[in-house]
Amino acid sequence: MKKNNSIFLKLNTLIAAIITATAVQAAPVYDEDGKTVEFNVEGMAGVFSTDENYNGVNDGGNNWQEGYIKGDLAGRNQTANGTVYGGLGVIALGTGGDGDAGGYTAGNESDVKIENAFVGWQSSNGIFDLSIGRQQFTLGDGFIIAGDAISLGDMGIPGVDVDRGGAYYLAGQKSFDKTAILKVDPEGPLRGDLFWLQSDNPYHQDTELGGVNLEWVDDAKGTLGLSYISVLDVDQGAGFGLWDQRKGMDVVSLRGQGSMGVENLFLSFEYVNERGGDTAVKNDANAWYVEGGWTFADLPWSPTVNYRHAKFSGDDSSTADNEAFDPLFFGFTRGFGTWFQGEVASNYAGPANSGNDVDRIEVTVQPRDDLTVGLQYWDFGKDADAADLAGSEVDLYALWSINDNFVFSPMIGYYKPDGADVIANQANDDGNLYLQAVLMYFY
Repeated sequence: MKKNNSIFLKLNTLIAAIITATAVQAAPVYDEDGKTVEFNVEGMAGVFSTDENYNGVNDGGNNWQEGYIKGDLAGRNQTANGTVYGGLGVIALGTGGDGDAGGYTAGNESDVKIENAFVGWQSSNGIFDLSIGRQQFTLGDGFIIAGDAISLGDMGIPGVDVDRGGAYYLAGQKSFDKTAILKVDPEGPLRGDLFWLQSDNPYHQDTELGGVNLEWVDDAKGTLGLSYISVLDVDQGAGFGLWDQRKGMDVVSLRGQGSMGVENLFLSFEYVNERGGDTAVKNDANAWYVEGGWTFADLPWSPTVNYRHAKFSGDDSSTADNEAFDPLFFGFTRGFGTWFQGEVASNYAGPANSGNDVDRIEVTVQPRDDLTVGLQYWDFGKDADAADLAGSEVDLYALWSINDNFVFSPMIGYYKPDGADVIANQANDDGNLYLQAVLMYFY
């Protein structure tokens, strides 16, 4: 039986919300003789409501709450030979109510754990930066790596343990369990990264990977990047067993982003190819997107119009290979839709960046310096023999910077399923009204 909560009944008449990150402030704890210690706090609390869910039973929607708070101590010690730095952070998180509409949480999850624990050294000339430990890592704009953010709860499936503490939508956990990251940034346009990442996420089956990233950076025109990644190990059969074929897979990414030196223009693209693997069925998948936007800076409220087309290959049952694109560790980076595409579709109904093509049109305006309002239209189709999760979605949101510490963002979404498989998961073909309200705090 559904649990009722008066706050969610009231929210059915309100615009809902999510939040985006702002510049994190820090409270100085110690600052003397080149030694500094700072304390940072980040917290997010959200309430969510849907008319429908995706458990295959026509039993109405879900009302739930999510929240997390994390605190970090960050220290630096400057010496003649460079700077030694480190961080230690703890996160508390959980989900209440009915659990989310996708069934990834039950509403009874909570946990407290170490989120960050790393040390590093940066050379005195700033060229080399080496760090190891539990920390975040993002490649490009997060199309395939944006931290280890998927945080499921108690799904009640016998023999399957993917519980990471919940707060599924807010995704406060982003650090990889073990890392070794070398950043090289000499004078000139070229920079690069060598990285080794080890997940402890049961959903990702403790994936281990290593890679190299090269970038050409022009502050006026933009950035071009080329990366190679090898999946070194996967705990095969763990979690849902979704990523057994990752082990041994080779990944190449080519991407670019910038304005090409044209004021008010935004361009972005990425192409990813996945090949090989250690299992009998080899990977042969790809994904790509192209995106363009323009800001009408001379018009009132400086409207921006943006269009993107993305395609993620699906499996072709007529071949011996696996053509289903593995989205790896994508996450939230430069705004809504990167790279959780569609608030209902990507988070609950599907698809989630595999076996589908996606068109998005977005219009944003800025009525005041502290307020941005955006409207997104999404169209989802299927590719090859992937599950038919076609649908469409409209999301209206606002981002309000209340002050230097608080940001609030209401959102209302409407999702319409079209594909046979998503209609089966929703147990009807009705439209789904989605409301959320999230408040974030930074200090």
